[in-house]
Amino acid sequence: MQRLAVGAVAAAAPLMFPTLVTPGVASAECAPGEWWDPVANRCQPPLVPNCENGWWDPGARTCRPPVSTTPLGCLDGWWWDPIENVCRPPLFGPQAF
Repeated sequence: MQRLAVGAVAAAAPLMFPTLVTPGVASAECAPGEWWDPVANRCQPPLVPNCENGWWDPGARTCRPPVSTTPLGCLDGWWWDPIENVCRPPLFGPQAF
């Protein structure tokens, strides 16, 4: 029985080590909307900010104003491109070629 107890402690020791060694900083200490980055050991701003009445442009890393408030009535598998505000042909399928 004693060997079983020693084996259980030896098996659990690697799991307890990070808990005992790492600092007690949690995501609860970040401001609302921020997230905890364990690699940098600090709070980070949101990955995608809330763009009020607009959209996030990941290439420019900025918020853009809305192009159009209502999509066009695209038919036959075409899709609405909100950036150019036009209907585009299907990307796949027999109609694409």
